[in-house]
Amino acid sequence: MEKQKQRKIISDKLVSELTGKTIEYWFKVLDKKGAKKKAHFEIFNLISNAEGLKSLGQWNHNLLATSYEWNRGLKERGQRDEGFEISISKTFQVPASILYNYWSDEKKRSVWLSEKKFEIRKTTENKSLVITWNDNTTVRIEIYNKGEDKSQIVIQHMKIPDSKTAAKMKIFWREAMDKLKSEIETMERDTGFPHLKSVLISSKLL
Repeated sequence: MEKQKQRKIISDKLVSELTGKTIEYWFKVLDKKGAKKKAHFEIFNLISNAEGLKSLGQWNHNLLATSYEWNRGLKERGQRDEGFEISISKTFQVPASILYNYWSDEKKRSVWLSEKKFEIRKTTENKSLVITWNDNTTVRIEIYNKGEDKSQIVIQHMKIPDSKTAAKMKIFWREAMDKLKSEIETMERDTGFPHLKSVLISSKLL
């Protein structure tokens, strides 16, 4: 029962308030419509077209479809149609341009990122990078400006083949972000740049 609760990403309370029925009621409706044998987008379409569920809205339709897949054992947490996906976010008190530079500059990147065999396919200056990793999986880096001398990195690693590899890469990226933090702190000590505030003000593992 506890495991089932951990897997839900849309609450029974919300579904009950908006539809008048419990989440398990709707799961049984989906069972009767053959959802256990359908792909995610087909389950989403079933939910979107179901009388009584329109009040949830499109965003919650997708969450309900994912929750159904987890609850019925069709997919593991983080699993998508094209593999597993992990996401890590960290926020630093440095401008977005500095974080981008630590990704785009090969010399700087090599100091904190141990992996060297990958291809940067697409970049948007100070905002994002799309990378083909060494195993042909996809890594998307988003950099968000959060105010003066404050920005956030969000790493999405997609199309990972299995849950074991996904867990391993989650640790890899978390440790890589710790190394990046350390490198920025070292740069501040060595150069005295006023805009390189060494305190990592928040960190979030998604």
